[in-house]
Amino acid sequence: MLYKQFAEPEGWIGKMTGWFMVKENEKRNEWTLSFLDIQKNDKVLEVGFGPADALKKIAEKEGTILYGIDPSESMVETGLRKLKKERGPEQICMMQGEAQMLEDFYQPLDKIYSINNISFWETPVKTLNHLHSLLRPGGRIALTLSPHGRGTSDETTEVMGGQLRALLEESGFNQIEVFIKPTFPNDTVCALGLKK
Repeated sequence: MLYKQFAEPEGWIGKMTGWFMVKENEKRNEWTLSFLDIQKNDKVLEVGFGPADALKKIAEKEGTILYGIDPSESMVETGLRKLKKERGPEQICMMQGEAQMLEDFYQPLDKIYSINNISFWETPVKTLNHLHSLLRPGGRIALTLSPHGRGTSDETTEVMGGQLRALLEESGFNQIEVFIKPTFPNDTVCALGLKK
């Protein structure tokens, strides 16, 4: 049940799960966004935005247009409520659905990121191929993961870094870099890719 709530929060347990994710991900969000160099007027997509705290941070940049997709209706409602305070409706597009639904999404983008979400994607290579096609030349993607659960360790994080690198390479990204940040209970990894 707990795994399901992290994958697709709903109801009051979902809201509590969202609160926990905010606290846990605050530093991971800042770390991930620091790699993207988000500029004024960038079009930015977050896959699996949860309570939308990272998107809210991006909304502080003038003129940014924010896109997000998340499978949870609760998180979509929470995200819209937060972002409407920062942006007009023409600058926000929040979608409810799984990552593979982005294969029917055709907006050009400057930056894409996903934090602790790609492990839920059904077709990661196919979805990443499509996201690569949406990025403008010079656009960046950041994929962040922090392993949880019984049997995971900092070695798990290193393995995940290699897997993320392979996914980005297979999807056509260039200049791929992998960074590891010490976090509790296990290190966090972020893989970056560029579209030439």
